[in-house]
Amino acid sequence: MKLLLQAFVLVLSFVAVFVWEQTPLSGFTIQALAVLVILYLLFAARKKGQGFLTMGGDGPWGIFILNTIILLLIFATGSVSSPVFFLLYFLGFGIAFVFEPPAIFVFLIGAVLIFLPDTLAGDVTGNILRVGSLLLISPLAYFFGREYRRSDKEENDMEALSERTKEAADTISEDIEEVIKDEKENLKEEDMEKLNEILEETEDLRLESKK
Repeated sequence: MKLLLQAFVLVLSFVAVFVWEQTPLSGFTIQALAVLVILYLLFAARKKGQGFLTMGGDGPWGIFILNTIILLLIFATGSVSSPVFFLLYFLGFGIAFVFEPPAIFVFLIGAVLIFLPDTLAGDVTGNILRVGSLLLISPLAYFFGREYRRSDKEENDMEALSERTKEAADTISEDIEEVIKDEKENLKEEDMEKLNEILEETEDLRLESKK
C-alpha cells in the first residue's frame, strides 16, 4: 500500500507537469516555481532541519513538490538539453532512499515518457544519451536504496532490542529489590548472594543496552 501511494504521487507529479506544459499555463512557469519553492521550504521547515531523508517519513508530498519543481525547472531551461537536467540523477537516488526502492522505476518510466517528444527532436543522439543515462543510474539507485533500507531496519531492530533489554533488566532489578526488602529476614545467606549476583547481572545488562 505504501509503495502504491508513492507511485501514485510520482505519477501525479509527472502528469501535472505534462498537462502544465501543454497548456497556456506554461507561460507562468517562473511564478509557479516561486510558489512551489515556498511550499517546499515550508514543508522542510516542518521537518525541523532533519534533512532530505525524512521527506518520505510522514507522507510523500514533499517529494511530489520537489519532483515537480525540478521537472518545471528543466522544461523552463531547455527540456532535455537543459543545463540542469543532471538534477534528475540526484533526484533518482534521493527517491530510492526516501521512498520504497522499487519506486525508482516508476520515476524512470515517468521521466522517459515526459521527455520522449523532446528526445526525438533536435540533437537526437545527444538527447537519447542524456535520457538513456537515467536507465543506467536507476538499477544503482535501487541497489543503494535497498541497502540503505536494510541497514536502517537493522539499526532500528538493534535499538528496539536494546530498549527491551533495558526494560527487562529494570523489571528484574525492581522485583529482586522488593523481594530482598520484604523477605530479608527469611532469606538464607546463600540466597542473598544469588540475588545480589542477579542484581549485578541486571546492572551489566543495563550498561550493555546503553552502548
